[in-house]
Amino acid sequence: MVYTGPHELRIEDVPEPVAGEDDVVVAVRAVGICGSELEGFATQSPFRVPPLIMGHEFAGVRMTDGAPVVVNPLVSCGRCDACQRGQSNICRTRTIVGIQRPGAFAELVAVPERNVHVLPEGMAFEAAALVEPLANAVHAFRLAQRDEPPPRRIGVIGAGTLGMLTAYVARRRGVSRIVVADTSPVRREVAAAAGYEAVERLEGEFDLVFDAVGSAGTRADSVALLRPGGTSVWIGLHGADAGFDGYDLIRNEKRVLATFCYTDGDFRDGIDLARELDRDWLRLMPLEDGVEAFYELLRGPTPSVKTMLVP
Repeated sequence: MVYTGPHELRIEDVPEPVAGEDDVVVAVRAVGICGSELEGFATQSPFRVPPLIMGHEFAGVRMTDGAPVVVNPLVSCGRCDACQRGQSNICRTRTIVGIQRPGAFAELVAVPERNVHVLPEGMAFEAAALVEPLANAVHAFRLAQRDEPPPRRIGVIGAGTLGMLTAYVARRRGVSRIVVADTSPVRREVAAAAGYEAVERLEGEFDLVFDAVGSAGTRADSVALLRPGGTSVWIGLHGADAGFDGYDLIRNEKRVLATFCYTDGDFRDGIDLARELDRDWLRLMPLEDGVEAFYELLRGPTPSVKTMLVP
């Protein structure tokens, strides 16, 4: 499935990928559609230059030995100061499979061998394809947990994939109250079915708020809703505007953290967490129906939070 321009996707026959010196070829078995890909498809993101095979949330079979694997799509240099500090996610020369190099909306994809993780025995490919977005949530929660005591009240803005997975990580970390907000009644129903307190908009005070949308309005809410000394974590990438009240931030000693992707350690933690993840909100579709899936998702939220394509 090739992205050829804004609002243009095509199913095409293309040459099979050739593995470079340090690469392996993976036969894709499941690949998720990310919200960032929908944004890029609709607005011509400068980071996704057509023609491009997108797809960075995926699992499959390593062609050299038939092993079931999941792939960390973030490729860092491993040598710079950021990588040496353990912050490979913000390596200045990083690339991402499906953005700067061909991705997994295809039958085959070539990836760096060092980014390939063999799956635990019995792990389903569709569970493994959720590891990438889950690793984002793991990383975001880890950044927020630098301070003690641990949060008791967490708010999550946005009940899409990233918001739902962030709530899941918080629950696994023992948070007692998790409130998930979304303007979509469909998404609120999904969040409630998963056992979270689901509301249209957060109210009250929270120790920690995750903004999984990323608009000026949601960022402003994520700060305004914090208790004095609370922390807001920005994950969503919907827009560039910050939108928050700087006076409120200063006078109440609030903290805003930005988070991008994950380290390899976060990705490995995501593999462990994905094994027990409830996947009732997942929808599988054949790759050949992927173009229609994109158009459907652009029209608005579907009862299934995550759509995954199966080549």
